[in-house]
Amino acid sequence: MSTTTASVAQLERLLDGLPEELSAPVFTHASWTSRRAESYERLAFLGDSVLGLAVTTHLYPRLGPERFGAGELTKIRAQAVSGRSCRAVADRLGIAERLRAAAPLAPGPSIAALVSTERVLASVIEAVIGACYLAYGYEETASAVVEAFLPEIEDALEHPADYKSALQERLAQRGALVAYQV
Repeated sequence: MSTTTASVAQLERLLDGLPEELSAPVFTHASWTSRRAESYERLAFLGDSVLGLAVTTHLYPRLGPERFGAGELTKIRAQAVSGRSCRAVADRLGIAERLRAAAPLAPGPSIAALVSTERVLASVIEAVIGACYLAYGYEETASAVVEAFLPEIEDALEHPADYKSALQERLAQRGALVAYQV
């Protein structure tokens, strides 16, 4: 088993063990049901918070206060739990395939386009986390989340994205200056 596959093993086990009343909405897009409450949206709302707390709880004791203030911690966490990071975890978990299998029988490329968008895949990962939290509690879910997001956490630590500095560098290369007004 590769380290990429291994990194989602615990979350995959939890996902596969979800009861039907939680797993069905995880893979239901709002446009696929007449009742929006039957979609993944509410679970994604919950899962977003659990994801943020799990990653924060993992980072906080690991990163010393002399080098990592609140601002730096916030940037690292934001990068680690971003839509791009959620999409990467979704790809490793095969979420697009699971969504396709759960989609209503309908012709056309709309389902294929829908299940491949970063926003949808990120929301479904958050819904998976929310459903796991409801089924298994915080500790077990947080452990699985940190394991699944570890490559993204490590990447955020090794290559922090600083969009403000990147913009300033690009503008400087063109001879332009940026002016900030508060």
